[in-house]
Amino acid sequence: MKWRGVQGGWMVVLQRGDVLHESLQRMAREAGLRSGMITGLGAVEDVQLAYWNLPARRYECADLAGDLEVGALVGNITSLNGEPFVHAHAVVGGSDFVAKTGHLMRARCAATVEIFIHDGAVAIERGMDPDIGLNLCRL
Repeated sequence: MKWRGVQGGWMVVLQRGDVLHESLQRMAREAGLRSGMITGLGAVEDVQLAYWNLPARRYECADLAGDLEVGALVGNITSLNGEPFVHAHAVVGGSDFVAKTGHLMRARCAATVEIFIHDGAVAIERGMDPDIGLNLCRL
């Protein structure tokens, strides 16, 4: 992973084999990022997407094999228990050009992933919402 400050935030470039969530958490620690919005694209592998099943209060997960194009990566970086927390959703597709989307549980860079992080400038902490069953942003 490589990153540098740019106007309004940071540019992050993942390299083959980098794990997306771990890389962004490390970058946030190193940069002192308090919060931010992420957008990106690229190519990934070892992907797991999920859907939050609200009545069951659990994620329904799907593992996706092979190299996949990231048509859209959106999300945010906040804090959970004082540590950077990456919340991301993605639209990915393969050689069949069929898009799959959901909460991005995991992904590893296959070729490159290019991410812009817009600096949120203030700390945003997450906490458990007992009605939803997830750690939601506390404003």
